[in-house]
Amino acid sequence: MNLKHIIISASVLTIGLLSLNAIKKGEPQDNLDKRKFIVTMTEVKEGAAPKKGVEDELEFKAGKGMFSTFLFDKLQYKWIKYEITKDSTYTDEEENEGTWTEAEISTTDKDDQTIIMKCTVDNYDISGEIKITKKDKLKKKYEFSGKEKPKKK
Repeated sequence: MNLKHIIISASVLTIGLLSLNAIKKGEPQDNLDKRKFIVTMTEVKEGAAPKKGVEDELEFKAGKGMFSTFLFDKLQYKWIKYEITKDSTYTDEEENEGTWTEAEISTTDKDDQTIIMKCTVDNYDISGEIKITKKDKLKKKYEFSGKEKPKKK
């Protein structure tokens, strides 16, 4: 083989690998990847009536984690890694196929404050709870529910 054939072969191989990577990158890596949800966060206190909820946006990205505008504004939490604990499909009474995903998000900051978030996504609906603890004592608890934000076309 001469140098010309080697360069052409290397170029074809490089272009093939780059285009293969570009195709793969556009697809969601898991059932929450590249999804945004509009939810209502409600603080839960024992023995007290629930306060009016606060609107929030939850965004999931497989490589980065989960981002909540509410958690960032209140506690300066940025992207928090999430772990999918259950991912399945089901068929409802009307023979429609749906997806069910459960995820857990947790982190501890430098002040020994821990956030534990559990959520369930049933097709386009999301619900869950957030517990914020410090030294294993519950400081705050929130419940949330909402729907997936429609994607722009």
